[in-house]
Amino acid sequence: MKVTVCFGRTGIVVPCKEGQLRVRELTQQALQRYLKAREKDPGYWVKIHHLEYTDGGILDPDDILADVVEDKDKALVT
Repeated sequence: MKVTVCFGRTGIVVPCKEGQLRVRELTQQALQRYLKAREKDPGYWVKIHHLEYTDGGILDPDDILADVVEDKDKALVT
């Protein structure tokens, strides 16, 4: 399973194995990959309120990914 997390116009693909990560862990991994891709220092500040589906549904940070998203879904950082 993989999920694309969009930071504005920048999409970051995060491999999630069998989807046993929590949404919170997906958010953390996406942020690390985003900072690396944009060549920002690890101390660069990015405020993430939550992840949401492209259709507007908010993902709970404690949910297991396999329970709330499908392979190749997209989520937006807000």
